[in-house]
Amino acid sequence: MSTKLPLVVCVDDDEAMLSTVVRCLKREQVEIRSTLSASEALGWIAADEVAVLISDYEMPEMTGAQLAGHARRVRPETVRILLTGKRTLETAIDGINQGEIFRFIAKPFDMDELRTAVLAAVQRHDELVEMTGDRQRRERRLALRTSLEIEYPGISEVQRAATGIYEVAIPWERAAQIGFTAFTSALERDD
Repeated sequence: MSTKLPLVVCVDDDEAMLSTVVRCLKREQVEIRSTLSASEALGWIAADEVAVLISDYEMPEMTGAQLAGHARRVRPETVRILLTGKRTLETAIDGINQGEIFRFIAKPFDMDELRTAVLAAVQRHDELVEMTGDRQRRERRLALRTSLEIEYPGISEVQRAATGIYEVAIPWERAAQIGFTAFTSALERDD
């Protein structure tokens, strides 16, 4: 059984720079897609689980910060890295405000710095996906508990009696109606 490699999308309107980024990451354990079009990259992000987006800041169609902002809204767990030759506070603020950028990497970039940033971004993506799953499980559990409590008031209030038997805080007649008699007697046999 093969495991799916994390998907890294690279976007730059400069074909030579895009090729350099792809070459830099080729030996890493990631799947790489590259494009000269920010719209195409956004389509990939919407369609597939993209772990990392690496984007140039200055592009004709939209800035890298705008692309990162759209990516964040479409798929929040995609980690965003911005490459920029424009080293200004304004660029940094734009990237942070619009796209919640994980890392800024100045052009020309150091290959090791880019590889390290991408691997850290993949790890962060995994953490974000895990947190999203935890949040979804908590939300489902709360919805189930709320639904059960509406249908069977008191069912989620379980107490341990002095005898060591766990008791559901609903009237005995109601518990019998929903089949808790067998449950109670099974608990009593275990003690």
